[in-house]
Amino acid sequence: MRREENVILNEKNLSRINPLALTVSLVIAAFLVLVLSRLIPNVNLWIVIAIYFLIDIGFIVAMVIGIRTKIKPVVIFSILANSVFFVFMTGFVLLLLLAMGISEP
Repeated sequence: MRREENVILNEKNLSRINPLALTVSLVIAAFLVLVLSRLIPNVNLWIVIAIYFLIDIGFIVAMVIGIRTKIKPVVIFSILANSVFFVFMTGFVLLLLLAMGISEP
């Protein structure tokens, strides 16, 4: 009986950390895509734009998961951080699309 209570407690702790971990991992993924796209020669810009678009959708998913938790600090952090990252990532994707449009003949 005691062991089952610990398992339930650990699952509750993991559900609290999930939106925060997703936000941090998406920021790290965006930074890695930025660095790796510069290091790898002849990378198609459409691939980079698609990856950034998927990361942008991930910020929306992380915000929804964070809002569904019942812990107030997680909800506040999720709304603030994910909305800021979403706005910046959307702006960055739109600038990349503008650069792609200008460079096309």
